Amino acid sequence: MSFQKKSQVAFAALLALSGTAVHAQTSEVQSLKNTVEELQRQVEELRGLVRQQSVSSAAPAEGESQESVDARTAASKADIQGLRTDLENYKYDQSRLQERNIPSVTRNTRLGGTITLGYETRNPAYAAGDSQTTAASTTNPAEPRDNGFRAPTATLNLTGNLYRDYAEGRNLTYRLALNIGTTGTNATSNSQVNLTDAYIRYSYEPATGNLEDRLGTLTLGQQPVPFGLDAPALDPEVRAVINSALFVNGLDLGTRQIGLLAQGDYDPYVDFTNNYRAPLLAYALGYFNGNGPNKNDNNSSRDWLARLVFTLPVDYTSWFRQLQIGASYYKRSPTVARTSTATTGFTGENDITGVDVNWTHLPFSISYEWARGKGQITPTAVNPDGYKRGVGQYINLGYTWGEQFLNSSKQQGKFDDYWPKSYQAFVRYDTFDPNDNARVVNDKQTRTTLGLNVFFAETTRFQINYFKDRNEAGTSAQPKRATGLQAQFVAGF
Repeated sequence: MSFQKKSQVAFAALLALSGTAVHAQTSEVQSLKNTVEELQRQVEELRGLVRQQSVSSAAPAEGESQESVDARTAASKADIQGLRTDLENYKYDQSRLQERNIPSVTRNTRLGGTITLGYETRNPAYAAGDSQTTAASTTNPAEPRDNGFRAPTATLNLTGNLYRDYAEGRNLTYRLALNIGTTGTNATSNSQVNLTDAYIRYSYEPATGNLEDRLGTLTLGQQPVPFGLDAPALDPEVRAVINSALFVNGLDLGTRQIGLLAQGDYDPYVDFTNNYRAPLLAYALGYFNGNGPNKNDNNSSRDWLARLVFTLPVDYTSWFRQLQIGASYYKRSPTVARTSTATTGFTGENDITGVDVNWTHLPFSISYEWARGKGQITPTAVNPDGYKRGVGQYINLGYTWGEQFLNSSKQQGKFDDYWPKSYQAFVRYDTFDPNDNARVVNDKQTRTTLGLNVFFAETTRFQINYFKDRNEAGTSAQPKRATGLQAQFVAGF
């Protein structure tokens, strides 16, 4: 084959190969073009579905609430910006309110108190010129009074934490309390404010809130003296009976003292199902001035107090649940005059011993307390040894019905200030002999009280007491026979 023919054959083969490559490339481009067009069509379909869904989501379905529509509607940038603006305005308003309208303290503080209003009637009437009527004079004559409203009294207290121990619960707390009331007579129209509680308290046992942990506190300052059951109940919000026991005033136990007090308990029994806690032993050990509240001591001797309470270790379902037996001893050191005309005295002796039994098993409650005091005085004809001995006791029987004190009611959610009502009826028999001496007769005092407590709310109750007094040594202030009715409304906040 000649060279010319070979060249023609080679050129023809090259053309054939080039045509095949061009055809293949054209087919690939067409396939890519078809793929792009398919993708564009799918995107347009998706856009249509999104528009359709937006329109359907904006339009509420039949019976659909506005809250449901708002919940599934997407927020726009303008909505978010508006929310941020509202939050900034709220923060500014709250800051102004905090600075201008809300009082604040350095440490956390809780404010509380009570308002007490009452009415009383007595037969026979208070004599003319008695402290419960009006001082008699020619310019201001007096007349007997047998009834009337009692002047309102109020208490105000502040409590809070001075130091909170988050690691072990050994917290340091405080309490400041004031009593606002009348002077107790009708000679003036003034009222007075007295400091009642003023102390700081340290928990030497961890105050973790666990019911199984022991309790232990050390209290320094002015505080009630924990002698027995009735004497420490000085404030109206904790007193079940309007009048205190006769021996409390007769033995001078119804006052606060300034000093140091250690209190705690040991081996508590806990029933978590019923939120019940009963320590096997509870103790108190006090060291006080002994001259009463808001005063410095009048000598260089201190008073000692010791109290121990034993609780019967039984299950919550037992009838002997919360049966407590307590014993108290109070050694006082008052200043005593050597003679009736002496201007300088000496430190005398005044020992008070008490025993109490308390059983509270709702709906029943029984409490009994006995106390005897031996105090050194100026020697007299009837007390030649220079000691005066007084003894008193009372027994209180109560029955409670209602739901307020049930744990199931305490743990329920309540609307507004709703609280289940409870009623407590009781009878109390109280006696006191101020001088238990064979040479002294006809000086005993006896009081019988019938009462009803109505608990309206968590901190509010109404009390009504009917009492009958008998005083063998009758005076104008304490006649031999007297009956009376007392009503009292105590509202706490």
